Amino acid sequence: MIILTIIFSTVVTYLVNKNKKVDNKLMKMNFNIVSLLYPTICKIAKFIGISKDEIRKIYIKLNNDYIYSNKYDFKSEDLIILIPHCIQNQVCKLKVTSDIENCNKCGKCKVKDLLEIKRKYNTEVFVATGGTLARKIIIDNKPKAVIAVACERDLTSGVRDVDKIPVLGVFNSRPNGPCIDTNINIKEVEEAINFFTDK
Repeated sequence: MIILTIIFSTVVTYLVNKNKKVDNKLMKMNFNIVSLLYPTICKIAKFIGISKDEIRKIYIKLNNDYIYSNKYDFKSEDLIILIPHCIQNQVCKLKVTSDIENCNKCGKCKVKDLLEIKRKYNTEVFVATGGTLARKIIIDNKPKAVIAVACERDLTSGVRDVDKIPVLGVFNSRPNGPCIDTNINIKEVEEAINFFTDK
């Protein structure tokens, strides 16, 4: 049974990773298996020379593809967007960690664009400086779905922490290294909002 489970999960993961069409129920079953075996998978990957970030990327892809295989019809105000503090330009004196509205919209980082999305869709945007704060934001706001922007490590940790509501992960890019002036594809965030609101 264990061998069959591993074979099943390997095949489904391969197909999803190759962007092949996979039945929704099989994707859910596989994602649950991968989530359960995730610590073991990481150890095996390390042993054979696969980086943790590569495993994390696959994990988030499995999560996102499963969510995208479902149908949702939420209101945009029922969603929240979580972003890391490193998206803000590091020399900016107007810190947005407590309130994104502190942004003066200079355009030197993507906080300005996220503020425009907040106003366009009436979707709250919060800056999460860590996993503990991210969990508190979710508990306090009780969203029906979350769009989370972060690096591979933080996204994986966040998705594994939240199991009651769908969380779509959007990777940030790190042209200046980790945690310094990171970037984000705003189009991906907007597509995620439109998906959850069935537009």
